[in-house]
Amino acid sequence: MNISAIVMASGLSKRMKTNKLNLEINSKKIYEYILETIKKYDFHEIIIVSKDENILKKSENLGFYGVRNKKYYLGQSESIKAGINATENTDGFMFFVADQPFIKLTTIQKLCKEFYKNPNNIIMPYYNGTRGNPVIFPFALKDKLMSLENDDGGKVVINNNQDLVIRVDIITKYENIDIDTIEDYEKVKNMKM
Repeated sequence: MNISAIVMASGLSKRMKTNKLNLEINSKKIYEYILETIKKYDFHEIIIVSKDENILKKSENLGFYGVRNKKYYLGQSESIKAGINATENTDGFMFFVADQPFIKLTTIQKLCKEFYKNPNNIIMPYYNGTRGNPVIFPFALKDKLMSLENDDGGKVVINNNQDLVIRVDIITKYENIDIDTIEDYEKVKNMKM
């Protein structure tokens, strides 16, 4: 069974007013954390969708497939579609967001294991009771994902297919932190892990 990892790294960082993915935490760029973590898992393929040349170069240096998102300004749906269009022979799409740097390999393993047991379901992590990313969608929902528009994301497909959702509980101190604001960044930039 094949799972394709798709990292979405095309956001506009509107609340940060700078490309937050290039900010550093402990001398490492925010986006580098998730790339280095997913490299440790044996995915069928790893696709990075970005508008940023540095992110695409780093991704390709790690052996990933970089996809330039030329329509990033239209919203999150374009990253989803660009990522899916780049996949080949896959059974599931595991969507990561590049501004959630602290996901652990053990969490990825736990989610993928659940998908192997339930390949027709949506596998979703709940961090300390709150739903988050990465989410795995089965190939059967490809057309639903491809029909998303503007800033609609996977939540739309999840909300319309609640009967397919399998919840995976993750107890964690910081894995679910995503960096959306300067305040978020200030809290984590010197965090010791």
